[in-house]
Amino acid sequence: MKIKIKNASVITNNDRDEVLHGAQIHIDDELIAFAGMQGDAPEFDAQREVDAAGKIVMPGFFNTHTHVPMTLFRCYADDLALHEWLHEKIFPAEDKLTDEMVYWASLAAMCEFAAAGVVGFNDMYSNCNAILDATKKSGIRMLLGRGIVSFTEEAADIRIKEALELHEEFHGVDRVLVCMSPHAQYTVNEKTLKRVAGLAQGQGMRVHAHVSETQKEHEDCIRETGKTPVELFQSLGLLDVPFIGAHCVWVTDHDIELLAKHNATVASCPRSNLKLASGIAPLKKFMNSGVNVALGTDSAASNNKLSIMSEMDYANLLQKGVTGDPQVIPAKQAIRLATLNGAQAMGFKSGKIEAGWNADLIMIDNGSVRFSPTYDIAASVVYAANESDICMTIVGGDIIYENGKCLFADVEEIRDRLESYAKTIKA
Repeated sequence: MKIKIKNASVITNNDRDEVLHGAQIHIDDELIAFAGMQGDAPEFDAQREVDAAGKIVMPGFFNTHTHVPMTLFRCYADDLALHEWLHEKIFPAEDKLTDEMVYWASLAAMCEFAAAGVVGFNDMYSNCNAILDATKKSGIRMLLGRGIVSFTEEAADIRIKEALELHEEFHGVDRVLVCMSPHAQYTVNEKTLKRVAGLAQGQGMRVHAHVSETQKEHEDCIRETGKTPVELFQSLGLLDVPFIGAHCVWVTDHDIELLAKHNATVASCPRSNLKLASGIAPLKKFMNSGVNVALGTDSAASNNKLSIMSEMDYANLLQKGVTGDPQVIPAKQAIRLATLNGAQAMGFKSGKIEAGWNADLIMIDNGSVRFSPTYDIAASVVYAANESDICMTIVGGDIIYENGKCLFADVEEIRDRLESYAKTIKA
């Protein structure tokens, strides 16, 4: 679709960190064709014209660590530590899941993403075909990995086979990329981890894994292997491909050096880490060492929101509090963590409003009194806005959410489905 957006205040996120007022954006199908001042705009025959007066336009958010089917478990297992949360509540509940449940729970997540301005996400789970069906219906970009564990060698073989078939059939199709997703050091043995690393290198795939989320996980790994989880992953070759490490709360300075050396990404999930009492990741150390830092929500079962705008707020304020440095993550950098850094980690040319980049952007209504007076719109987005201010979400030139309405699904039908499935989960 050809869309002209005029009279916009634009956070470009470009290399010059430009903020434009009275700007125009031309979207030609999947890509941005022009982004600049209205007086410089070329003629453009648009199918739809959007007047963005009184609105802020910026790149859409990328959620770099999720498990979207777990939307079905929102508020099911709260106020528990991670080990108890997983083994006593979540794992037994997951045994009851069907493809149908996963589809509708994933579609619920898509609606929540769209309303919260999330244009792309990175998911690790099972029942991947059902997740794919829901995601394709929404049009949202996705990096998908079949979660791999090796409680038995037979299980590992089956899940690796599923992961490779997923890559062969869907990688690069319909805004979908596919990665290898070994769950974590404590659920995957070294033989399987090394095998996953070799396959990822051979296929040119990214790797996404949980890393040092809790102190127990970190210290158990050192006691059992003589290495931290990061050191173990590095020794097995998992950092030799584009690597996304979720959480990375309990890491050493040497871990950080290794992640920086291998150009890895840390997908920080501050709200989930706080809720499960896992701790606070050292984002300042990561950024100072050159590690790419992006943001994730984790699942709706451990967060319980799927809002990257909220994660951006928590990450920013927590780092100021724990470091004593009010400038540790300036507003424009916080926006990059939530947009460009995640897109690059996942392999999408998104995160900037610039000609030639994917037309993945959001519009924020700044008519609320919370936006007045207007001094710095980037600061307004980071410190004053919330997801309810988002009035339009565009992915690849397709408007998927506008003025409070999800345009690809019936939210009431989804709610009814989830309520019916909850009876099975609770039984």
